[in-house]
Amino acid sequence: MDIWSSLLESASISKSTTSRTLLLLGGSPTTQKSFIQQIVSSAGSGLYSIKGRPSQIANDFALGYTYLDVFDKDQEDVILRLNIYTLSSIYDPYARLIVDLWERDEVTFESLLVTILLDWEEPRRWVRDLAQHIRFLNKLALKHLDHDVFASGLRKCSQRYRQLSNISFTEPLNLPNRPAEIEIPLGKGEYDAPLGVELLVAVLNSERIEVLERQFGRRDDEFDFIQQFLRTVLLKHGAAIIYLSSDSKSLFPFLFYLISPSLLSEHSRTILMEASKNIQPNVVDRDALLIPSGWDSWSKILLIKEGFDVDGVSSGWSTDVLSNEGDMEGIIEVYEDVVHAFGGPPAGGIYREMAHPEVEIRTTSDREFLKSQLADLNSIEVS
Repeated sequence: MDIWSSLLESASISKSTTSRTLLLLGGSPTTQKSFIQQIVSSAGSGLYSIKGRPSQIANDFALGYTYLDVFDKDQEDVILRLNIYTLSSIYDPYARLIVDLWERDEVTFESLLVTILLDWEEPRRWVRDLAQHIRFLNKLALKHLDHDVFASGLRKCSQRYRQLSNISFTEPLNLPNRPAEIEIPLGKGEYDAPLGVELLVAVLNSERIEVLERQFGRRDDEFDFIQQFLRTVLLKHGAAIIYLSSDSKSLFPFLFYLISPSLLSEHSRTILMEASKNIQPNVVDRDALLIPSGWDSWSKILLIKEGFDVDGVSSGWSTDVLSNEGDMEGIIEVYEDVVHAFGGPPAGGIYREMAHPEVEIRTTSDREFLKSQLADLNSIEVS
């Protein structure tokens, strides 16, 4: 009987499916579905195939879920299951849903890749949205996580960052099995604010860059500023960045690259070698920006354009967003002052006569609106 138990246990282990978890934040339920569909469409064919039902995800309220299975080329074995959780709104009570999910299964947290969606339809909102999501993770979700679970996740996340930072893209990709014994010191402003989770920022609809340039007169220095600002603040968290057009084929290879340090099977290494052809760092093509985790630095950011205040932006992010006393508005105003009305015509040139003073409308959440209505109703005397 003991022999059979041993055989069954070993068979179960050998057939167990490696899984990773993707938490998708930001965007709308529609754009989240489009992003998940793009993962499938960018997988290509050959060494692997993807199956799933991203169009049927129920993500209109609170925490949504779907999954994608990556099969080998013969479509016989699942070599990876990608569990995808979605959250388009970041109300405070939703943090408890995520914490419960992570604490229910420690492996879920340790295998986590958080992806924040931004959109070229509203580049002026990028830093505000990004700051709100980082605070949501840092101040609400991660703060309430069990200390031991968080400490283990932080340690493994730091190890994976070191693995990725040791990869050279000037030669065939060779993923190390473990961090280098001699660790190269991190650069200034690099990974000095680890969240304990791996982070990817995906910016959708990059084809709109051409529209902003040709129809609305946006200039190169404005696009450069946006890229430098985004890269500077995300470098602090060791995050990866990708700009995606609707027909981009780099999403799945890039995701697979980011999660690969924990996938050490022969299948995963073969797929990774194939995927690496589409994940070369790219800072030249404005609509196809691709920054792998562990690759960026202040010196590379300054190569885009000299004079950008990387030190000021980095320290401002720490003071205004990451500290308990910060109100976020300082660093957000620095960004928005430059990217003012970026979605429409500029204030000068041939558009001067068309331009109108911008009326900024700040929306409130449903919860805040209902709370104010309740206060008004309570103030009315019932006769």
